[in-house]
Amino acid sequence: MEDMNITFEDLPKAMSWMMDKLNKLDSKIDSLNNIPQVRPVDQWMNLKELCEYLPSHPAEQTVYGWTSCHQIPFHKRGKRIMFLKSEIDAWLHDGKRKSQKELADEAAQFIKSKRNTRF
Repeated sequence: MEDMNITFEDLPKAMSWMMDKLNKLDSKIDSLNNIPQVRPVDQWMNLKELCEYLPSHPAEQTVYGWTSCHQIPFHKRGKRIMFLKSEIDAWLHDGKRKSQKELADEAAQFIKSKRNTRF
């Protein structure tokens, strides 16, 4: 529809052309919405990179001690140890210690539940 002067007689043809264009545009938008989101690839770290990544920046010997006691998640291939960033992040988040108040509340709740179960 290059011609911008549309007469009454051309109106059905113009509407048909416009509907075709809208359908094509709609299908293109749908195809863009259906593109699967790419998950970020997990990052591998060696011992030195792990020491730089951890907030406390521990010495390499400290991390070796953690791995020998299985206190930190790691993967071993031969003599090399490697760490997955996602596993280290989960390990860091799981290390939260309860406060004195949280421990006292938990103990009180436990005692209360034991008293309620006795007849």
